[in-house]
Amino acid sequence: MKKKTTGKKTADGVPNGGFSAGKLGALPDGWTLKCPRAAQAPVFKLVKKDGRKMLLASGNGTDDCIGHASAPVSLVGGRTYEMRAVFKMSKGLDPNKNLLFCVYDDAGINDGIFRFKRLRDGWVEGHGRFQWRGKRKKKSGTVRLFFRLSGNGRAWIKKVSLAECDPIPPRPVTVLCTNGSDGLAGCRRVLDHAGKRRADLVLLTEGMSGLPSEPIDGPSAKLMSQKARRYKMYVAGCFYHLDKKEGRLYNTTLLFDRKGRRIGRYDKNHPYSPELNDKGVTPGRDVPVFKTELGTLGVMTCYDSWFPDVAELLALKGAEIILFPNAGYFRSLMPARAADNCVRIVVSSGGSGYGIWDTTGTEVTAPNVDGTCCPNHPPAFKNVRRKDLGRVQTLMATFDLSKSPSPHNWGGPMLSAPGGRRNRREQHNLLYDQLRSESERWWDE
Repeated sequence: MKKKTTGKKTADGVPNGGFSAGKLGALPDGWTLKCPRAAQAPVFKLVKKDGRKMLLASGNGTDDCIGHASAPVSLVGGRTYEMRAVFKMSKGLDPNKNLLFCVYDDAGINDGIFRFKRLRDGWVEGHGRFQWRGKRKKKSGTVRLFFRLSGNGRAWIKKVSLAECDPIPPRPVTVLCTNGSDGLAGCRRVLDHAGKRRADLVLLTEGMSGLPSEPIDGPSAKLMSQKARRYKMYVAGCFYHLDKKEGRLYNTTLLFDRKGRRIGRYDKNHPYSPELNDKGVTPGRDVPVFKTELGTLGVMTCYDSWFPDVAELLALKGAEIILFPNAGYFRSLMPARAADNCVRIVVSSGGSGYGIWDTTGTEVTAPNVDGTCCPNHPPAFKNVRRKDLGRVQTLMATFDLSKSPSPHNWGGPMLSAPGGRRNRREQHNLLYDQLRSESERWWDE
């Protein structure tokens, strides 16, 4: 199909993507059914719904069903495409698990739809925007609509489209983190250094002031707010916050925006045992994310890192960068926390060393350490700089948040690991209920 230019986007590149051509009860014209095993084949056929033809995808009575309907498309390497789908599902279906919208070329390059929003009357719209890899030449490919792992579920697909669109703009964010501690005087030097070098985001360490406790608007908060406003940068730091009204002590991280306004607070969910048992630190009860013009940020603190739940929950909530202030930590955990969750982790430590990890689990000061990391993608960070400021050392780097490469990239997110935060969990049931049951069992069996 010849594409016609229509402003910023080209016309739909999926033949019969609206499913208007074809006989009811059969596949749409131009579409074919493929499945790895005949006994597991789902059902794809045209039906009439709401006064128009749609593609019905449904199970075959067994929850092991797997297969896809496909149609040919043409793509050009180096260009950017947007894929969209409008559909409705029966109760209990999940588009990340049961209904996948993908595009592949003959070389195995792949991508698809990984974001969804609810429309009226139960309809859903999914969309994905991606740059097609390869040299600038035309390639043959297929759009594939998978239905899987549901014996009795049904999905009515109204339209699938694939159109060329404007390139995805870069999203550079310069972050600065620290190692070592020198109280508020050291924090002040760090913030002045970061501000003069135009950092977008600065993370100070756990226990930044060295004080046993302070109010929520005490000296640490005032310093961060003042410097954030002066240099028009985001600042986060961690201290022991004593709430005299509640009579509670918290290990609290605050986040300030470019105007010096406090826009985020995180109370450590996993206090280190002496914090709880000897100091009486109250565990936090929430894991929030903070949406900013830089991107979506989250925080985990020190002992949180020994448990996978805080980082995973932040990623599921959309965090792109996790700020990790600590007094000390196990550095070898960081590649897994970053790669498992497709996030960047920025570490400021009291003495275990600073660090900045990208979505491949690569630390920016040692990009070639792990030979099993195969992103097949240029680094999504640059301008790595270090500077000693007395007893405190600093590390800066610039991320491009528009790029989130996988540590194992085999052509795109449908074949790479991990493909995403909610998708690519190729299993019948999540194991969280069993994990909770086992973690709460205090007796031996």
